[in-house]
Amino acid sequence: MRALICLITVGFVAGAIAFGAADEKVKKDTSKKSVSKAGGANAPKSAEANKSARDDSNSDPAPAEKAAGEDSGDAAADSKYAEEEAAILKAGISYVTAFADHDPKRVAAHFAPEAEFVDDQGQVFRGRDEIEASLTKVFKEHPKTSIALEVDSLRVLSPTLAIEEGSSTCTTDGALAPHVTRYTAVHTKSGDQWLVASVREHGLHGMSGKRLHNIHLRQLDWLVGNWLDEHEASVVRFNCQMTESGNYLIRDFDVNVAGQKVLSGSQRTGWDPTSGRLRAWTFDSDGGYFEGVWHRDGEDWVLTSRGITSDGQSAAGTAVFTPVDGNTIKWQAVDRVIDGVRIEDSEVFTLVRSGPQPQTAEEAASR
Repeated sequence: MRALICLITVGFVAGAIAFGAADEKVKKDTSKKSVSKAGGANAPKSAEANKSARDDSNSDPAPAEKAAGEDSGDAAADSKYAEEEAAILKAGISYVTAFADHDPKRVAAHFAPEAEFVDDQGQVFRGRDEIEASLTKVFKEHPKTSIALEVDSLRVLSPTLAIEEGSSTCTTDGALAPHVTRYTAVHTKSGDQWLVASVREHGLHGMSGKRLHNIHLRQLDWLVGNWLDEHEASVVRFNCQMTESGNYLIRDFDVNVAGQKVLSGSQRTGWDPTSGRLRAWTFDSDGGYFEGVWHRDGEDWVLTSRGITSDGQSAAGTAVFTPVDGNTIKWQAVDRVIDGVRIEDSEVFTLVRSGPQPQTAEEAASR
């Protein structure tokens, strides 16, 4: 049992701990717990709003609206072009919503008929029709693609002209590192509608390493909060918070079996710029330590780890997480090995949120 409890830190930490306790429950013949968006690295991307759009429907439209209000709302209230700024931001939310739906025609409709898009490789897309055709191809070839946009500044120069600057993070496959670029977008007003006349992507010059770390880490915002996995004989709790810098997620966890704390520990997750991956480092109270790598696979997030238990045994395993909604996460421990001995996969468990939700990576970075 001790080896199994040590192995829990290989995966989701808090979640896998419950797996160890659950295995013990099975041995005692007690019942198991029942278990109850878009773009390409070289595809046209606008940045009218700050939002993550995921094709797995895990993203919440609230962040885009919140970002629009927090990042630009205060400035808009004091600007003589407040109405124009608000209209552009509203168009941005409409844009990313269409992008999340993988609807090339709706996305292209936000561009002027003669618009021009130049990606960071110098590839040029001219006109709304060409932009739509490019998006159609991208959505077909990369069905898992997603995009996150952040507006740094929005300047309305006249009632019919505005310039926007920001960053774009595009992921075409969960196994690949996201593609991050800077952009400049020019908006023009035609009648009562604001359209994108020009978008130009740039390299990451001028974007600090701190900013890049934060952008990548936002992919795991769904982990932030207080979580509980409760069984008949065991209770697992973990608290996940963003550091003040917004560059790391810290998860403190503990597991209780039959009313007694059997293990606790801490995990730190951050962006590794040398490998272009999200990494996790875990340390348990008994002296075990593990290192893991995150990647996305469709609707799932996968954490594969290996390390040493407190008894000096080598251990490895994979935890698969499926965010169900803002308050529920399903997970399963698979491919587990201790000193060369394979351990059968766990059942699928459910973690539920408890207590208030703490700040996300974006909110922490803005402090």
